[in-house]
Amino acid sequence: MLNFEKSNQRATANEVVVEEQFKNLNYLVKRLDGKSSKRRRPDFLISNSSGPQMLCEVKTIDSGGYMHDKGVHVSMHEETLGKFECPVGLRKIDDNLANAVRKRDALVEDDASFANLPLLVAFFFDQLAEFLPFYPRTFGEHLQTPDDEFLPFREVSGILTIKEDVVVPESFETLSDKGKGEFLRNALTSGLPCRRDFVLVKNNAALRVALPDFERQCLADTVSRT
Repeated sequence: MLNFEKSNQRATANEVVVEEQFKNLNYLVKRLDGKSSKRRRPDFLISNSSGPQMLCEVKTIDSGGYMHDKGVHVSMHEETLGKFECPVGLRKIDDNLANAVRKRDALVEDDASFANLPLLVAFFFDQLAEFLPFYPRTFGEHLQTPDDEFLPFREVSGILTIKEDVVVPESFETLSDKGKGEFLRNALTSGLPCRRDFVLVKNNAALRVALPDFERQCLADTVSRT
C-alpha cells in the first residue's frame, strides 16, 4: 500500500520548494502553520517591504485512491502494485481547496487583519494525478459537502504550480536535433541547473486577486477553460 510516511516527506519537501521560490522572487516568507498553532493555518504568510500581501497553502496530491476489495491505498508511488488505471477525477483538488479555505477562515476568525489578503493554493501532483488541466478556471461555490454546505472557493484567488526548465548554455543552439534531445534527456539526472517558475491559474470568480507584481513574475496559465 502507499507509504504514508514517504508521502508526508514529499509534502514537506514541496512546502520547502514553494517557500524557496517565493524567497527567490524577493518576498518575505513566514510560516503560520507551526507546531505551536492552536488551530490549523495556511502554511505561509507572504510579505514584501509594504507588509503582508498574500497567504499560501501547499498541497501534494498522490494518484490513486482506496481499493475496498483489497483494503489498500493505491498510487503510482506504490512499488509492488504494477500498472493500474487512474480515471480523471477532480474531487481531490476540490477537497484540498476546501481544506485551504477552512484554514484561512480559522486564521481570519482569530485575527481579522488577514481578512483581505488573497489566498493562493500551491499544488504538486504525481504524474497520474495531474488533473489540473481539466479543472475549471472559474471555481466558486461548487463543492457540496455531506452536510449540504457549499464551500466558498471564491476565497481562493488562484492555484499555483511550479514549472521546471533546464538552464541551457549558449552552445545549445549549435547542437544537432539529436544532440539537443540527448542533452535535455540527461539534464535532470546529470545535475544541470534548472529554472523554476510559478505558474498561476487565476480563479475568475475570486473575491480578491493576487498581488499584481506577483502575477507579473508568474508564467501565465495556457489552458483555456471556463
